[in-house]
Amino acid sequence: MKFSVVHVNGSQGRCIHMQLDAPLTVQQAILASKLPQLFPYLDLATHRTGIYGRLCAGDTLVKDGDRVEIYLPAKRHDDEED
Repeated sequence: MKFSVVHVNGSQGRCIHMQLDAPLTVQQAILASKLPQLFPYLDLATHRTGIYGRLCAGDTLVKDGDRVEIYLPAKRHDDEED
């Protein structure tokens, strides 16, 4: 099956097109891509993942044509004290 794995961080981003045999989970797809080597800070235990903008767990099965995405954690802005 064909699919892609995507990660964007500011002006840096990569979309890797892949073809692997099914069944394949989101986590397996990410680990098979070059993204963990290109972005060493990626931690699948803390970074959320999704398919076409919808959050999903690492054990979700990838389907032909999917775009697997790795999201940056949301930044918190602490309230300033007066």
